[in-house]
Amino acid sequence: MLILTGVYLAGVLFPCLVTALTIACEQSFKFALMLMGRQAIATIFIYSITCLGRNID
Repeated sequence: MLILTGVYLAGVLFPCLVTALTIACEQSFKFALMLMGRQAIATIFIYSITCLGRNID
């Protein structure tokens, strides 16, 4: 399950890195970090719901 978690988080967060770097170059670094933070929070929230839903029987 730990490997699946790592693969999921990498698959969701790392593709955003290229976009964040582009935004940082065109807008500002602070704005890009804010977007990445929101993405990370949303990803962890959705993953938590998925795990809780799986453990409820």
